[in-house]
Amino acid sequence: TRCFPAMRKVRDMIAAGEIGDICCVQGDFGWSTKDNGPEDRIWFPESGGMTLDIGMYMVQLGQVAFPNSPIERIQAMGKKKNGVDHTVVANIQYEDRGMLQFYVTGEANTEERVVIQGTSGRIVLDSPAHVPTTVRLLKDEGRGAAEETLLEYPLPDDTYTTWNYPGSIGFFHQIEAVADALRNGEKECRHFTLNDSLQIASTLDAILQQVHSSEESSTQQAEAMSV
Repeated sequence: TRCFPAMRKVRDMIAAGEIGDICCVQGDFGWSTKDNGPEDRIWFPESGGMTLDIGMYMVQLGQVAFPNSPIERIQAMGKKKNGVDHTVVANIQYEDRGMLQFYVTGEANTEERVVIQGTSGRIVLDSPAHVPTTVRLLKDEGRGAAEETLLEYPLPDDTYTTWNYPGSIGFFHQIEAVADALRNGEKECRHFTLNDSLQIASTLDAILQQVHSSEESSTQQAEAMSV
């Protein structure tokens, strides 16, 4: 997602102050697991669940909105299915900056839309936001009024084949970014650094820890109330 032209444009607009200071980011990502049998990898105890499957698409949005900002606090809760996290809601607060709020779920195919809210406008990534092709810039003109600009970034032509997952032709942009870095002798991709990867991994771990511990606490509380 980070290497898509649409997302690069979003980062440029934020850096240029097009919508002022970012105060909040909201997003969702969900796909229905109803047809995934008991042997499917989504149910693997060590690596399954929705947080590790698609949570990184949401968490990386905080780095887009609040680049190079440490995370101050994480709050997460969720419900499990077959022993793994299945619906998770998370709030992430960035030090001296704004907040990221999102949910991921395996209960339904969600709208998958992202809103980045600034003090003087907002940026909207329409569905499907993890393979973004449209960016809407809305500049505040008063309460309930905004000047809207639509920017479109079509995916490369993929009519020659079919994919397991919609928008997979977008990996072209990631491959291109890695190839550019290699040609330039760079040790990491400037669109997605090692520190970005480490922050996302540690954030996902923290979310999972809270989800599993919160469910255990809720169970204990329910048992105590039933006595």
